Amino acid sequence: MNINATLFIQAFNFFIVYWMLRLFLFKPIIAIIDYENAEEKAMLTIIDQQQKSLEIQEKERQRHWYVCQEYFTIHQPSAPSHQFLIIENTNDIPIIIHETSPDDITRITRDIRSKLEERIKHVH
Repeated sequence: MNINATLFIQAFNFFIVYWMLRLFLFKPIIAIIDYENAEEKAMLTIIDQQQKSLEIQEKERQRHWYVCQEYFTIHQPSAPSHQFLIIENTNDIPIIIHETSPDDITRITRDIRSKLEERIKHVH
């Protein structure tokens, strides 16, 4: 095997090119990649904080909802089982009109409750 000076010159040139590439190309690219990674971590941290904030707001909204439910459950008016309205006619004949039945009261209460729930859910 014959080793001459050209092999050493080629090795020297290779190291010079490697050093120049590392200094002028690889170093800025690595700096850009590190900067992008740092920004990505910062964004993920911000997203995590926002998610925690939303969870806290949702828990607070649920707490308010339960307080309202409890208040209305406690202060719910009691309805008599039979309601009658007596209207005097001009001929002095009483007319008895059934206002609402217990089933109608239950249905109306359920409808009002669902509409209130929908309105409260959209309030922030």
